[in-house]
Amino acid sequence: MSPRPDTLAAVAARADSLAAFGHHLRDWLHELRRCSARPQAAAAIADEPELLRGRFPGGHVADAWLGAYADHLAGKLGRAAPEWAFRPERVAPDPVFDAGELTPRLRWLALREAPGAFKRRNLYPSGVDLPLRLRAGRPSKSAEEKSQTNAERQRRFRQARRQAQA
Repeated sequence: MSPRPDTLAAVAARADSLAAFGHHLRDWLHELRRCSARPQAAAAIADEPELLRGRFPGGHVADAWLGAYADHLAGKLGRAAPEWAFRPERVAPDPVFDAGELTPRLRWLALREAPGAFKRRNLYPSGVDLPLRLRAGRPSKSAEEKSQTNAERQRRFRQARRQAQA
């Protein structure tokens, strides 16, 4: 199978059931840990995911989760959320609590503690994992990107030396 999804649109494209959606969303969260700059993280929510409500039972809830995470991440980045996250299709018709056995106290805590981006979409998670660790400076590069940059730098250096010797 291909690597983890790096955008919410990729999460939606891969989901064929509510369980698979949850799996791909967790993979996206793991991939989000690799983002080291705001533009990288913003790219993860820029494209509108396809609607899942017609693809599998519970797809309407998955649509709401996608909108909530896009809105929540944009808030953490200090940016405006993408317009697609506010479409009416991105709101769950009934309140959704993800706690196992929902006691009145757990329900009250979820209602109180859920981030606004989730409350706006009728979602009340017991906790929201957003593993974003932004650093000052340039975004990190992969070993392959560094190798390509170094090869290009060496090519330019050799070309300049040849011109200087001629």
